[in-house]
Amino acid sequence: MKIVSGLFLVLAMMVASQGVAAQVATHKYDIKSGIVTLESVSKVGTMEIKLKYVMYFDDYGMKECKETYKDGKLVNVFFSDGKTLYALNLGKKTASKKGDASRGTEPRVEFSEMGSQKDRDSGKVRKIAPMLVAGKQCEAIETNDGSGTVTQYAGWKKIMLYMKSRSASTTTTIKATKIEENVAVPVAKFQVPAGYAIK
Repeated sequence: MKIVSGLFLVLAMMVASQGVAAQVATHKYDIKSGIVTLESVSKVGTMEIKLKYVMYFDDYGMKECKETYKDGKLVNVFFSDGKTLYALNLGKKTASKKGDASRGTEPRVEFSEMGSQKDRDSGKVRKIAPMLVAGKQCEAIETNDGSGTVTQYAGWKKIMLYMKSRSASTTTTIKATKIEENVAVPVAKFQVPAGYAIK
């Protein structure tokens, strides 16, 4: 459980560190709502960790919910209600506020928002060949932090469908396996569940 929580925190920090979606006003994505199922494989030395994510969004991505499953069991929930980010502790039935929802739970794949203008000019952030992921033709971008971590993103309608991050000790690959477009997403996905204490 600690390893899964650690990976969850690393991915959340990657979203923040890339600065994606920082300037989004009312539309993060180009479609109103959707459900994206993704599979994740992380290799740390000889250890391999497999997870499944289900990402729900509505209001063009202004509301998002990311559920993390390990061995078929729900282990983490991270969501934005459009104003605030929350992380649920399922065992303790608590919801912790994690700041404002300006970036949401997921990276927005948009070249002009990755890194700084200097990074894009220098090639630390660059476009790479488009990728086909879950039947969608995706814009693909590679970032290099200059200290050994290279990350590739692929997005469709600015929704991240693929991410591969490589460093000296760890490789993580996240890839969409199913996309449901413009579907009705339950409002409860973006609310603190009844009976949960807010911290």
